[in-house]
Amino acid sequence: MKKILIADDNKQITTILSGYAKKEGFEPVVALDGAEALDKYLQYEHEIAVVLLDVMMPEIDGFEVCRRLRKES
Repeated sequence: MKKILIADDNKQITTILSGYAKKEGFEPVVALDGAEALDKYLQYEHEIAVVLLDVMMPEIDGFEVCRRLRKES
């Protein structure tokens, strides 16, 4: 099953998005801040098909996470 990385500091939003992702056949991987999102991406790099980022997150914002992921992938 393909995974979707959902990065958002609001647990309620990640729960809702995870539910939709499961309905569409994805296995959600949730991160609650930018640093955790980068760690989880590296952990599941070859299994993640989609990354969904919140722009305003603690630690590292979504724009910076996106920049770093693009350098790696």
